[in-house]
Amino acid sequence: MPVGVVVVNYASSELIARNFSDLAGQPVILVDNFSTTAERDACAQLAADRGWLSVAGPNVGYGEGANLGLRRLSDAGCEAMIVANPDLELDRDQVAQLGAAALEHPDDLVGPLLINSDGSIWGGLGSIAVDQGRIFSRGEPTAPYWLSGACLAASAALWQRLGGFAEGYFMYWEDVDLSYRAQVAGGTCRQLEAVRVRHDVGGTQGGKSALYSYYNARNRLVFAAKNLSPAQQRIWRAARWRELRRVVSRQPDRLAKLTRGLWPALRGTLAGQRELRLR
Repeated sequence: MPVGVVVVNYASSELIARNFSDLAGQPVILVDNFSTTAERDACAQLAADRGWLSVAGPNVGYGEGANLGLRRLSDAGCEAMIVANPDLELDRDQVAQLGAAALEHPDDLVGPLLINSDGSIWGGLGSIAVDQGRIFSRGEPTAPYWLSGACLAASAALWQRLGGFAEGYFMYWEDVDLSYRAQVAGGTCRQLEAVRVRHDVGGTQGGKSALYSYYNARNRLVFAAKNLSPAQQRIWRAARWRELRRVVSRQPDRLAKLTRGLWPALRGTLAGQRELRLR
């Protein structure tokens, strides 16, 4: 059983049923982060219908939910494993290509080129600008790189060596953390330009929510606390208000900027600062 897939669900079983229909009978672990009893039952039924395994648990967030599924795939003997968002459309050929690349480069993280529904590019290989206190998703990437956790593949050996996703993020930035640690361990991040995966961005979130603002502001500082030197942490802390404004600017109007942007991002920034002080 060379390649397995983990899909982390939160109130998105209908998306998963539609977007992963080509993977019926394939080694798929459907991890249900609890939302409602009806959703849990729907996930269990979907997994039974498709020949997948459903893993039920509390809502532990994306990364820790993915880790539950990765452990199950490892126990089943998978040699390469892919973690995917419910709002991706992933087929068997793409799984095979991502898995083959992960096995060919067992020390590296591998991701596809993510595209929007209109065929335009949503994202791919990004940069972690350690000396600027931010990340970039566009432009010519420079090391250290990062790949979106919306679709990530790696060898079982690399997942095990890295310990999966780091705890403490809940949502957002766990992919940046994983990408950075893979490079510290001697690997790199590879984007497969030929593998184009459609990503209905925000399909599971409903756009830029208050949670988006809170965790983006918080988790960039959590990333710094977990991975960077004291001198580098000072750079990231100094950039916190600039990055808060960047998060707020992604809201569509004045009311949203205040209610879903500024206040959640401010709380997230203060929570992230506490993480820096604790380490």
